[in-house]
Amino acid sequence: MKNDDLESKLIQKCINISCIEKGKINNHIMPFGWKNKITNWKDVLKYNLINFNTKFEMIPAKIHLYNKIFDTHNESEKTNFYKKFSKIINVSYRSNYKPQINIKNNKQYTTDCGWGCMIRSSQMILCRGLYKIFKYNLKTNDDLTKIVVPFILDNYLNINEKKYTGMDNYINKLKSFGKNDIVEIDPPFSIHKICILGEKFGRTCGEWFSDFELPKIYDKINRAFDVIPNLSIIHFSNLIELKTILNRCFKEDNSNLINENNNYINNDNNIINENENSITIEGKKYIMEKMGLIFVSNRLGIYSITSDYYPSIKNIFSCKECIGFIGGKKNTNSASYFFGYYNNNLLYIDPHRNNISVNQLDDNNINSYINKTLYKLKLTSLNAALTVGFLFRNFKEFNDLLSFFRSIQKEKNYCFYYSEQMTSKDDKELDAILNKMSSKDDF
Repeated sequence: MKNDDLESKLIQKCINISCIEKGKINNHIMPFGWKNKITNWKDVLKYNLINFNTKFEMIPAKIHLYNKIFDTHNESEKTNFYKKFSKIINVSYRSNYKPQINIKNNKQYTTDCGWGCMIRSSQMILCRGLYKIFKYNLKTNDDLTKIVVPFILDNYLNINEKKYTGMDNYINKLKSFGKNDIVEIDPPFSIHKICILGEKFGRTCGEWFSDFELPKIYDKINRAFDVIPNLSIIHFSNLIELKTILNRCFKEDNSNLINENNNYINNDNNIINENENSITIEGKKYIMEKMGLIFVSNRLGIYSITSDYYPSIKNIFSCKECIGFIGGKKNTNSASYFFGYYNNNLLYIDPHRNNISVNQLDDNNINSYINKTLYKLKLTSLNAALTVGFLFRNFKEFNDLLSFFRSIQKEKNYCFYYSEQMTSKDDKELDAILNKMSSKDDF
């Protein structure tokens, strides 16, 4: 048997395509855990995680995984879908990690069961961005799960090398932790750092975080620790501003403007020069310096999303630069990571399952970060608040993303706004508006 065929059979064997809305859990694959390490019955009941229907409902239509379309009735495409799906990093509840203290009540936490689903969902979309970044930098099609996971681990990570792909700059700052050939790394986007930075927003461990706050926390961590120097993490509140992206990811070139013969002019009369990685707007030339990881928080209703927005939500996944979105099921205090759809059903990963925290990655414990169960949620059941993620790694992707942002304004009902100009409302006012609208009850 060929290695590729064997790999495909193994992948299909370990992945359960369980597209029933309440999902299906296999205890032997992903153990539960509340205060008890084995059975997380409180969340099982609260989030309807278990379903006693033993039949698997196979997807009866073409399925969209990000911007890729797969026909599950075609064996080759179904196998390819399994491979792609297995590379989406699954971040769930963790227990037995190093203690963290709630500064409000001095209570100690060694697990995020019951309160960390939004953090875990945000770590999943962040991991998707990191995965694409390292895939682009390393020019490889290999599975990069072991490279990405260390960024979001809960415990100190022990490795036997002075350098770790993608974390070189971060590790160099932590060499004082090193003992002999062992380097002990404090993961930059761990739940501990998130909760410490969350104190600036009035949040701490044991409390629910909003999808509106977490992108800002990741931005602060990336800047403070210089984790990925050539990456800017940018958050918008419903309105995407081009000039903010330019200020964060580009530098202004004060030299003479480029010759128009070497450029093309788009519909908005902005000059694009792909050869020089530059864009000229309002007479100013900007050259790309950093990749951009963009998060856009939206609210498309009071409690649920009206059907007018369904086409726009599905259209988000037509964008190659889209890395999914964080959202939740209405009438529940829960959050999940969404990355595709079929018909009027969204595909997502649920973080409400507990695993023991690890500080070393091997073939056994890395398994808990690999996807095995796929869930679906009807668009009618989606919560009104969501945060969409986009990533551009080079100028071509930036230009494609720019075209997508402009095209969505032509939709009858679009999910968010886009502006080439700075708005009259500053970020603080926009933040206050969305923060007020997004309450704990929404998730």
